Amino acid sequence: MIAIKFLVFGAFTLTLISCQTNNTLYDWGGYDESLYEYYHDPVEAQEFPLALEAHLVQLEQNEQKPAPGLYAEVGTFKLKEGDISSAISYYEKEAEAWPESAALMNAIIKNLKKQYGENNQ
Repeated sequence: MIAIKFLVFGAFTLTLISCQTNNTLYDWGGYDESLYEYYHDPVEAQEFPLALEAHLVQLEQNEQKPAPGLYAEVGTFKLKEGDISSAISYYEKEAEAWPESAALMNAIIKNLKKQYGENNQ
């Protein structure tokens, strides 16, 4: 009886292990590793926003949905650079791609337009 239980448990365990996959729900484009480098390596700090933006362009060309927050991240990089119109554009894309973030993104957009004026974009 113990042998049968052990055999069933072993078969069940092997079945679960064989179902494991490395596919993730979203293509993050190496975001987590790059973000770590961004904060710890000044050279990478300059390259990370460009790589993230290029990754988003590639996803758009392949008609894939980006991971949540990636548009907003690029928008924040654009905002730090002083490119308000591009920042707003990325915040709008985030709100469109992820409706659950729309309230926050719309509030940020409204504040940016109020602070910088719609004509300064």
